[in-house]
Amino acid sequence: MGFDDFNLISLYLAAVTRCKYAWGKFCQLLPLLTNRHLPLLTRGRVYSTCVRSVMLHASDMWAVTADTLNRLRCNDRTMIRWICNVKAKDEVSSDALLAKLGIQDVDVLLRTSRMRWLGHVERSTG
Repeated sequence: MGFDDFNLISLYLAAVTRCKYAWGKFCQLLPLLTNRHLPLLTRGRVYSTCVRSVMLHASDMWAVTADTLNRLRCNDRTMIRWICNVKAKDEVSSDALLAKLGIQDVDVLLRTSRMRWLGHVERSTG
């Protein structure tokens, strides 16, 4: 097994671990995130602050592969559908649910954090 294989395996394990911890936090906050008395925007802010931050912790340093991105996206969209009480058979687009919650897609957040990290590294080596 070469160095590149080791890096891919460690990246995969990091993504799996982050998703596992995010699900733990999501289940902990489930009564709040599914509360019908709270507006969707408030639930979206709580989700983004508490659950997504756990899922994307240190992701700015990951070399994201398509599999890793797909795993993060799938977990994120499943949680979002649960918050909005939308089943997969309801055929509501994920973009519509993201707009209702007032949050951005995981792809955008990953790209933003990686660009922020790149700027930090470039300034420190400059």
